[in-house]
Amino acid sequence: MDPALLEAALTFGGGSHQGQKNPVGMGKFGMGLPNSSISQCKRLDVWTWQGGTTYHTYLDVGEIERGITEEVPEPREADFPDDWRPFLSEQPGESGSLVVWSKLDRVRWRTSRALLENSQVLIGRIYRYFLKQGKVRIRAAAFAPDEASDAWDTTYERLIKPNDPLYLMSGTSTPAPYDYEPAFEQFGEPVKIDVHFREEVHPVTVTFSLAKTTARELGGESPLGQHARYNIGISLIRADRELDMSQAFVIGYDPRERWWGAEVCFPPALDEVFGVSNNKQSAHAFAALDLDEDAAVAEMSKTDYLETLRRESDVRAAMYEIAARIQANLKPLRAQIRERARRRRVRGVDTPVDPAETAATRATDARRQDGHEGQSDRQEGAPAEERTAQIVAEMVSTGVPEDEARDIAVEHVESQIKYIFQEASYEGASFFSVASRGGAIIVYINLKHPAAESLYEVIKEQEAGASNKALEGLKLLLCAWARMEDETTNPKQLTWLQDRREDWGRIARDFLREAAQRG
Repeated sequence: MDPALLEAALTFGGGSHQGQKNPVGMGKFGMGLPNSSISQCKRLDVWTWQGGTTYHTYLDVGEIERGITEEVPEPREADFPDDWRPFLSEQPGESGSLVVWSKLDRVRWRTSRALLENSQVLIGRIYRYFLKQGKVRIRAAAFAPDEASDAWDTTYERLIKPNDPLYLMSGTSTPAPYDYEPAFEQFGEPVKIDVHFREEVHPVTVTFSLAKTTARELGGESPLGQHARYNIGISLIRADRELDMSQAFVIGYDPRERWWGAEVCFPPALDEVFGVSNNKQSAHAFAALDLDEDAAVAEMSKTDYLETLRRESDVRAAMYEIAARIQANLKPLRAQIRERARRRRVRGVDTPVDPAETAATRATDARRQDGHEGQSDRQEGAPAEERTAQIVAEMVSTGVPEDEARDIAVEHVESQIKYIFQEASYEGASFFSVASRGGAIIVYINLKHPAAESLYEVIKEQEAGASNKALEGLKLLLCAWARMEDETTNPKQLTWLQDRREDWGRIARDFLREAAQRG
């Protein structure tokens, strides 16, 4: 940078890409360097060189607070700071800039290693296109003084890899083997939208991805699942740089949201449409707008409502179309994820959603129409997120991993399947137990009971992967008992039924053990 540009770079609002004459460059508001720096430290120093001449200036919050300076000091010629040479991977080239933060007071992590390891995931995602295209190389390194000499020891060093939330790139920070093999596949063709704004047409491209079956089956607790957990949302890309990972369209309580990806690419000319903030770290106008709902509130037809917005140059007119196209693609995306989630693993063979749970739900609906109400029915009016949380808490308390429990809970709440079968190992004489949470009736099969090995597992193994009528019949019998308990409102009668279930399990246990000994 020349002296004038260096001074402007440290001045709030002093960017070189302002105005509509330069709608392509990344910087536009002139807030990036000073705003990002002061958000983390109290002093910012910049050395910049070109053609053999180096200039330096700084921004010091303490000096401003004490009235020593009121503006960025005029850049002056200076030597390159030799103190920083040991930390460079290579010597300075013909041109470049060195930015130094000091007096750090807002950094979240207190050790250099923690700072670098936690930052590289975000940095790799924000600049993934620059990294992938080889436009930049970002090196994260930490140093400590060598007590035996004046040298510095490198305690941490790593080149930051791209972090692709769509999981379509290779050579990324994704856990192996998906660091060099895409874990997701593109879902359909990229959606191209022509946005009319200020008498010009600007392109917006929306790309979707879906986890491959092999990747999805690893589960949420896998390294890939945990990596994807931190990449949930819609990535907003402005001039090849991620502006934000928006949660506008995300179902927050559903862990399966990690198995799809979406990216919206738009040019700086549409900053006003997307509501880009001056620090270019958010887009407040990007939202899951609903045209039908908003037009109804305004008591207008959709056509008239949109025409009014366009006439008033309201930027929401463009955002309604973008939101509608996103929602239209998320619907089949989520449907495929739900379908894959419904395929339970039975000894390595995929089987469809449990037919006994579905049949028992239909039978229960018929009983309710005849006036039979269960205790669980009263919980069905609660919000979906609350119901999901109750089911998850219940299943986790019996040893089910939280991610797996949440997958099951979300699936049943969304599909309105009332019964959940879950295998468990617990002490006691009962072959099965019943719990009611979040509007669902959970039937636990006790794997420690002899009936689990001699009946339940045998039926599963004999007809795994097929239409297992025997297993379905057994489960329906257990569902019928579970519903009988659920419809029993008298506490004494309920206790009597639970005792009889325990007694029956004890007698069945003894009978089966006797048969096993004779066999």
